[in-house]
Amino acid sequence: MARLCRHGMIFSLSLAVMGCASIRVEHLTEETFVPRRAMSQIEWLNQEPIGPYFEVARLVVSSANLSLESLRHTLLDKAHALGADALIGEIPIEMVTRVGSPYFEPGLIGPSGAAFGLYGYGWYTPYSSNPYILTQGATDQPRIDHVLSAIAIRYRQDLN
Repeated sequence: MARLCRHGMIFSLSLAVMGCASIRVEHLTEETFVPRRAMSQIEWLNQEPIGPYFEVARLVVSSANLSLESLRHTLLDKAHALGADALIGEIPIEMVTRVGSPYFEPGLIGPSGAAFGLYGYGWYTPYSSNPYILTQGATDQPRIDHVLSAIAIRYRQDLN
């Protein structure tokens, strides 16, 4: 039984780590708000609303392995925590980060490795202080991050 619990905890922890998203909040006001809507009632708008409102914060969320729908739910969760009534969505972006070729130390591999040195002519130091010199895996594959941003707004309720 303990073994099953341990395996279950490891599995759930790995699922939690795999589903991580980076979120950045740029507060546009110094006021704090209590949520006045349920999580399911927060609106996702594609354009500015007609009625009066004020901007609470700009939210930016990014992840390399989550879908746009998961990123949208992350934004809605954060907007609810900030007390927003709606989100004005911005255009989703895919950021492609190209990775350069693996780094090789010029003193170890190449023409300068075959020079006079500690081990004599034609020899080089067999161990390197560079942890990336023996990197295995797909080092030439680009990283694709999905980025979604929105403005969290709160509707004005003018009391007359």
